[in-house]
Amino acid sequence: MSEHPDLPVASPDLKSLPGASNCQYRGSQNTMTDDDATTGGSQAAGEISVGRPRMPLGARRLVLIGGLGALAGVLAGRYYFAGLILAAAGITLLALALSYRTGTPWFSRLSWLVLAAGALWTASTAGYWWLIDAAANGAARPPGNTSLLFYLGIGSLVIMLATVLAAVILRGTRALKPSVPDVT
Repeated sequence: MSEHPDLPVASPDLKSLPGASNCQYRGSQNTMTDDDATTGGSQAAGEISVGRPRMPLGARRLVLIGGLGALAGVLAGRYYFAGLILAAAGITLLALALSYRTGTPWFSRLSWLVLAAGALWTASTAGYWWLIDAAANGAARPPGNTSLLFYLGIGSLVIMLATVLAAVILRGTRALKPSVPDVT
């Protein structure tokens, strides 16, 4: 009952609410029809993928932070040197998020390799552009180790991307065949 007996109690008409056209009202429970199960209906996004592994919350947060960092870095990179570094760090975080493992410890050995290669790529990118910028401001030729930083950055970027691809393939293989041993 209501706390105030003198106030009328309104019975909600669920059919008039947006998104509730397929729900049936049974007391205090909303139940789904078959149409909701196939289209998603008024269900929350988390309830749709019952039985399928989902991306862990930490990895989803890294996608959000990495995506924002990469976007802000690309936009700011035209005007500020630090924008390029922010874009590289954002891409590293996106790659780190995609290398997750399903299960309790979502941060796998492959994730550590992605993190190390991404950090090396970000640092070598920062060093390379810093040397190029210093040489341009001083009207001098870039030092000889500029090409070393460039190739170190390219190599670590390739390692990072290959490791992310391996993690995605391994995760997909485990989803299809649960008997694949967990080596990561």
